[in-house]
Amino acid sequence: MTDYNGGQEKGGVDWDYYDSPEIRALEERYLPDRGEGETMATQAMTAVTKLVYKWYNDGDVYDNVHSNMEGWANDLSDYANWLYAYIDGAAEILDRILLANITQADYEHILKDINDHICTPDTLKELDKHPKAGTIYACEGPYEYTDDPYGDYDEEE
Repeated sequence: MTDYNGGQEKGGVDWDYYDSPEIRALEERYLPDRGEGETMATQAMTAVTKLVYKWYNDGDVYDNVHSNMEGWANDLSDYANWLYAYIDGAAEILDRILLANITQADYEHILKDINDHICTPDTLKELDKHPKAGTIYACEGPYEYTDDPYGDYDEEE
């Protein structure tokens, strides 16, 4: 796990990190063609890849209410809340978004650490033994998203 350094990470994590042959092989095995799949492994792989993909392509974060991170286009909180609720050890990684003044580089390290924690052959093989739990698309938890994190939007304007 990356050592969190109060917003002082030296650099972010390049997208190429997620394009390794090992990660591609796990995605091939555990990422369903559509939906969240039928096991906890497919759910976990779907949730993690959504968090990673939406950050690197759209700049979306899983909590823009309690953190200083901005994310405008898509609500990813359910994915993070599902990981928080169902995957041992995920909460302590994901909770780092709630620390004061994290940077984009810090957020990229959170994503890398959650990916490294879950997307391993052994972890996914174990999760694949369990039928799906809840749904990654509607899961309550500590992370929240709003279209208007600063309260600036007025529908009457």
